[in-house]
Amino acid sequence: MAELFSEIYNCYFQVVKTLIESNRAISLSEAEHRIKSMGFEESVFYLLPKLAGDEWGFFETRDNKLISRLSPDFFTPFSNLQRAYIKSILLDEKMKLFLTEKEISHIEALLEDVEPLYNPDYFYYTDRFCDGDDFSSPNYRRIFQSLLASIKEQRYVEISYASPNGSPTTHRCIPCRLEYSVKNDRFRLLAVDKTKRGTFRLLQLNLERISDITLTEYLQKKKINLSHIIKRSYYKKPVKLIIKNERNALERAMLQFANYEKHTRKIGDNTYECLIYYNKSVETELLIEVLSFGPMIQVVGNEEFLNQLKERLKCQILLDEKTKS
Repeated sequence: MAELFSEIYNCYFQVVKTLIESNRAISLSEAEHRIKSMGFEESVFYLLPKLAGDEWGFFETRDNKLISRLSPDFFTPFSNLQRAYIKSILLDEKMKLFLTEKEISHIEALLEDVEPLYNPDYFYYTDRFCDGDDFSSPNYRRIFQSLLASIKEQRYVEISYASPNGSPTTHRCIPCRLEYSVKNDRFRLLAVDKTKRGTFRLLQLNLERISDITLTEYLQKKKINLSHIIKRSYYKKPVKLIIKNERNALERAMLQFANYEKHTRKIGDNTYECLIYYNKSVETELLIEVLSFGPMIQVVGNEEFLNQLKERLKCQILLDEKTKS
């Protein structure tokens, strides 16, 4: 049951589902491209051998093509397990940020006779800050949904924001992406505003610090290349990790670092090199995430990141010694 649950709801299941519902022969090169584009750059290491081999049995391989073994009218209805899972995630306050009250009521009515698979209070989180965002706040939900609408339309907004020192500021910008930090239990907004030279500059704002938002009538007509703007903001040298794939470390690392741009390649038996590109503003968060893997991950660069890691470990050792004494 646990393995089935894991497979149905993760990204890999959705990638495989799309492939097997294609109802046609798929070349291995096309399958590799689709796995990378729909999943992660590293997903092909895990998925393609299982699809091309006999382990899962969805396809047989002939002439470098995946031939489906399923009937042409195959489709995947919601299982009782999926319905129970949907009922469970609807109990998460974060999920309700993406839905209107009408949508929530409609889904709850459809699942009225379904027992949730689990309840939020079943989980105890470690290594996470306790002062996360108040996702149930009506004002927080209003701001979140206004940002979602403006992201879809590339609409300029005016944001009332409290800076880290508490002073109020106003940002006129175009919201582009919302990101969730598991470590901080917070959402942050990636937005862009224009500099005096007319170029776009990246802004990162914590949603909890936004007190109000006003949608303006102005739209950005030309599509914003957020990835290009983010890349311009990266620190010049990526973090270089060596991952020993023991205790499922590779898959756990790919999930942990899913919100970073990264390039991963196999360099030896059960050993992978991963380059993570990051903005300096999230360096501390990345440092904590890397440390959480212990000996499964070795940091070999960049030098500045490595030095910060050593200093943090020294502080931890001193703290442990003081605690023991």
